[in-house]
Amino acid sequence: MEVKSISEINGINLVENTDLNILSVGISTAGNAEIEMAKKNPNCHIIATTIDEEGIKLTKEVITKQGLEDRIELKIEDISKKMKYKDNYFDYIYARLVLHYLDNEKLKNALTEIYRVLNTNGKFFIVVRSINAWETKLEGTSYDDVTGLTKCIDLKSKDTDSIKYYYRRLHSKESITKFLEEAGFKIEHIKIYDEYLSIDYNRKQMNDKPSELIEVLARKV
Repeated sequence: MEVKSISEINGINLVENTDLNILSVGISTAGNAEIEMAKKNPNCHIIATTIDEEGIKLTKEVITKQGLEDRIELKIEDISKKMKYKDNYFDYIYARLVLHYLDNEKLKNALTEIYRVLNTNGKFFIVVRSINAWETKLEGTSYDDVTGLTKCIDLKSKDTDSIKYYYRRLHSKESITKFLEEAGFKIEHIKIYDEYLSIDYNRKQMNDKPSELIEVLARKV
């Protein structure tokens, strides 16, 4: 049984009838968020981006089966680089569990671009992992002051002969606020809560423990 995501539902619920152009940064698993947004506002056009070529193929199949391929456009795009959209183009930008993959420099670049392409008073919804996440308490975790990245052990490799690690730019309430305000955004709300995150594409397998997430709604002023 699929477990519903609190943070994803919160982001979908922000979609309004006036949000005609939507950018989803980092395609959601199985395109679930984009599909629900399209259903909530039948008049919107959604551009969903990723750097995962395999993931985009799988998501395209799901979206085609839903008959939404004309309304949900999938693109390979690096959010930390210059985007091809004109200024003030998007009414709503959704970035759930994606910005924490960017180090300090790339995050600043990404937020500058997002601010540019977001419409005045447009909504920007962000969810990032917290520095208080339980994974950061595991042995072998380390932090890089220059990049801002935290190195954590990949639990799937813990009991194998080849230990692997992943890197995330984890945040505190203060750090994500600072990045957003420096980019020009006005913070509307910040929420911190625990959520069980899926470890597979179909959301059938969940982590044993909930992760602490930081949710932010910001606006371009």
